Parts: sequence; C-alpha cells; structure tokens
Amino acid sequence: MKLTTREITMAGILGAITIVLGFTYLGYLPLPTPAGAATLMHIPVIISGIVLGAKIGALVGTIFGLSAIYYFTSIAPIWVLFPARPLIGVFAALSFNFFYRFLGKEKGKKYILFSVILSLIFFLMVFWIFRHYEFNIILSIVLSLCIAVLIFYFLMRTNPLVASMTFASIIGSMTNTVITLGLGVVFNISNIQQAIYVGAVQGIPEAILAVFVCVPISIYLRRYVVGTTQKTT
Repeated sequence: MKLTTREITMAGILGAITIVLGFTYLGYLPLPTPAGAATLMHIPVIISGIVLGAKIGALVGTIFGLSAIYYFTSIAPIWVLFPARPLIGVFAALSFNFFYRFLGKEKGKKYILFSVILSLIFFLMVFWIFRHYEFNIILSIVLSLCIAVLIFYFLMRTNPLVASMTFASIIGSMTNTVITLGLGVVFNISNIQQAIYVGAVQGIPEAILAVFVCVPISIYLRRYVVGTTQKTT
C-alpha cells in the first residue's frame, strides 16, 4: 500500500490522538459495570478505517488495544482485551467500501431502502436508551420516531457517501462491543447476562456517538486526504 504525504500525515495525527486518549485515560469513561469503562477510543480508529483504509485502521486500532491492555489486565486477559481493537478499523473500512459500492453514487431504490433500515436501527437504539432510563413508553416511542424521521430526512438530503459512513461507524463501534464482550463470555470473565447488559448500556450510546462524531469528521478528512478518490485498501 503506497501512501501519499497527506495520508501519512493524517495517519500520524490520528495515531497520536489515539495515544493521547489511550495513555492519559481521557479516552475511557469509568463506569461501575463489569467492563470497567465506556470508551471514546473507537472514534479515531473508525475515522482511520473510513478515511485511510483497513490497514491504517488496524494500526490505529492496535494502539487502542495496547492502551486497553495497559489499563485493564486486572479485569481481563490480553486475549480478551486486544483482538477486537484492530478489527474496528478493518470492519469500518470494509463496510464503508462495500456499502458505498453497493449503493452507487446516485440515489435509487437501494438507497431509499438502505435509509429506511438505517433509520429503523436508530429508532430501536434510541428507544432502548429511553426505556432503560424509564421514560414513559409513549413519550419514548414518539421521541424515538421523531429522531428516526430526522435521520431519514437527513439521509434523503445527503448522498450514499454519508449513508455508507454512517453504517460503517455503527459497524466499527459494534465490532468493539460484540467481540470484546463475546470473548469475555467465552473465557468466563463475565456471563451472558452481564455481556448483554454492558453491550446495551454502553454499546448503544457508543455507536450513536460514533455516528455523530465520525461521519462529519470523516467527510472533511476524506476531502482533504483523498479528494474524490475511493479508498479500497
């Protein structure tokens, strides 16, 4: 993989941000759950995957993994803490490339269906958060539906590039949640009930945060780094 000067510069910046967030603990939000903390660390990893491709995404994700090992070996072993982290950037890159090619550059029937599915995913995630904090069920449905409609309207006003980045951000975030918690269950660090609880309480907000932070930043950086050229690595 031959990188341009701009790509090397951006990879260095995203890697440095990950180091600062990881090894100063700013990228971890302490919570009284079996996971020990929620994370912001997935954000630069997802951006790296979307903008710079799977290999750089994996490299930045490795920094995330090393910081997780540094802080959380008292909670879980390396083979639980590390494997998901490099895969965040890989899956974000692969899913972005796949959906961008699948949807094409024009809005067609596939794009409308994709936007409906994406809006439904947001409805379910937001509804779960409202219900977890014991909002009134009718109010929860109405607010979740309003947010889903706004997401659909936004997608209809943008283009397949934005929709592909949105889905890639969700997949990248959930890669971290599902694989890490799944390995925790496999190696008896936690039980399935604890994993589901942590996955819902932390994983859903982390995925929503990833979308709202990663997508606009990725749009800007992609213009700066690769212009209109599609990354395929």
